[in-house]
Amino acid sequence: MRFYQTGLTLLAALVLSACASQGGDAGNAAATLELTRGPTFIEGGNATGEQDITVRTPYFAFAISANSGALVDLALVEQGRYGPDLVQSLDVVPGEGEPSSAHIEVLEQSERRLVIELKRRWHGQLLVSRYEVNRDDAGIRLFTRLPQGKARLAGYRLQRNSGAAPAGSDYNDMPNMVQSHWTAASLQNELGLLHASDDLRQQRKGGDVSAWLSAGSLGALNADKPFYSGLGQAELALLELRPVTEGFDAQLKDLRQRWSKGERVYLGAGNGKLYAYTPNGRGSAGYASAAGKGHSFLSFGPQVYPITTNFGGTAKPFSESQVEFRSEVGLAKAEVWLDGKQVAGWKINGARWFRTGVPVPPNHTWMQWVVEDREGKRAYSNPIWIE
Repeated sequence: MRFYQTGLTLLAALVLSACASQGGDAGNAAATLELTRGPTFIEGGNATGEQDITVRTPYFAFAISANSGALVDLALVEQGRYGPDLVQSLDVVPGEGEPSSAHIEVLEQSERRLVIELKRRWHGQLLVSRYEVNRDDAGIRLFTRLPQGKARLAGYRLQRNSGAAPAGSDYNDMPNMVQSHWTAASLQNELGLLHASDDLRQQRKGGDVSAWLSAGSLGALNADKPFYSGLGQAELALLELRPVTEGFDAQLKDLRQRWSKGERVYLGAGNGKLYAYTPNGRGSAGYASAAGKGHSFLSFGPQVYPITTNFGGTAKPFSESQVEFRSEVGLAKAEVWLDGKQVAGWKINGARWFRTGVPVPPNHTWMQWVVEDREGKRAYSNPIWIE
């Protein structure tokens, strides 16, 4: 038997290996974080090398190729067991050309948290990446420090196995708005702007890039009820993370400028609650997917629910965008923004519930709803795109 020491003491490695060997059927969902080396147990997996790594969590399992450093297998928990492999490859693309073979080190490992670091060379420069997993999160935080240089197409890219594409519905049209289909959470891991896509590459000159591979949640959440109970079918979603370094007003101004360019990036956590549309019920596993598609609004107090076209969806010109505002302390005013300018507004005299609508104008890019309560606290919808 060969042991691989990666920053752990020999005793810890022996204990972990012994636990793994006595863990029974590897296909059963783990109660804690577990790491093993060798060919993966994931059905249909590509990690077949003796030094490949497989990680088991209560929500999913994934395998990393010791040769390339890419995540090459991932299986979600289905009825207490890990399902088939859904991922062909997930890795950062630093630019043209392939990185060298990876040197893998486990920087941190416990029953609650795991951090794996990869060091590779790309065009002679050091490329450092990390996979970070917490036991209570149904997802993986991905981080890479790209070498500085000329602008090139770089970023994380997810390639799914055939038949493993995400659900096609984007929950755009909402003829019957159901308030109970909105799940509110305060994101605790300082997430900023959200952008969901299997290909997050863009022109970069280097620097840090971070992404979240969701397998049912969006980082550590603080909600009224436990967010992810393991019920229902989780969804895979790759989201680019850009931690907010400026105040909310500056973030909102920057976002509106980017929306006017047609960039599909969306409000993240801020210091408020992010309400995402989860039509399979509160606490459903689609929260991260909905948030990454902009089917959400950010609230510091009141709420704003779409009735017709969902936030993040696309409306036809001359149709009507209808919304419903709610506040326990009473509403004060509401606004409509169009391509960066406020074009309409209402004064509301303390009502706790208010419904209104406006026609969608042609020859514009986006519109946004903003509402304020009597305490001066606001809620901001993500944009409705105009066809």
